[in-house]
Amino acid sequence: MRECFKNWFLLNGCPESCENFSSSRIYSGESVYEVIRIINGVPLFFEDHIQRLNDTAEMRGKIIPYKPQEIRQQIMHLVGLNQSLVGNVKLVFTDSKAGKKPPDFLIYFLEHHYPSHNQYREGVSALLFFAERDYPSAKIINQKLRSVIFKKLIDTGTYEAVLVNQKGLITEGSRSNVFLVKDDKVFTAPDGTVLSGIARKYILQSCSDNDIEVRFERVHYKQISNFDSAFISGTSPGLLPLNMIGKVEMSSINKLINTLKVAYDAVVERYIMENGSA
Repeated sequence: MRECFKNWFLLNGCPESCENFSSSRIYSGESVYEVIRIINGVPLFFEDHIQRLNDTAEMRGKIIPYKPQEIRQQIMHLVGLNQSLVGNVKLVFTDSKAGKKPPDFLIYFLEHHYPSHNQYREGVSALLFFAERDYPSAKIINQKLRSVIFKKLIDTGTYEAVLVNQKGLITEGSRSNVFLVKDDKVFTAPDGTVLSGIARKYILQSCSDNDIEVRFERVHYKQISNFDSAFISGTSPGLLPLNMIGKVEMSSINKLINTLKVAYDAVVERYIMENGSA
């Protein structure tokens, strides 16, 4: 998968051809990043992503030298340069500790693959991957882990990897948050033990709005078969049902999941409508 998609990327606000893009800029040292989905030219949940970007930077002792509005302007500049109103845009601030020179800021389109209508209806499969991120609440590039998981997904034809820690507890997906469903209750890992996904935030709000009980518990992977259904959430998939985790088949047809998907899609649609002229 190409890291820099389309024709142009921005380096510190200046356009550069994707032919000149070098991954070494972002994979050397520790870089913080965000991926924002563009729908109808609108950066979805922009404010949430920038807040998380700043939170990650603060946790890792880094400085983001741009104001939110300046970052938004650069995103819109990139959208215009590439004449693309749909896709995923990646923001990367390269390694820079507090008190040292400002980090390079790269912004570019990623090659994206959104779920099909059939996948939303029938669900997708996930494998179990025994690993955990060093800083679960921070969004930091970990190319080594990412590459190993990506190869495993390609080799097995699986959509996502569900991470399992040393105690055998499910934490999150490699690029998503994980939810299990049983008896009209939703189970997901506690805040602080996983990345606080933006889609996750709005799904949890939808649970509250629809009087759906949420239990913040990490489930042992050997107990997956005790649950009725499961789903993941993320920037690209939104809310997507799982039909299998490891060797355990899950039902992708679930009234609770359908309720949450309709609610989440409505939140997305409202955000796009309210920010379309921004």
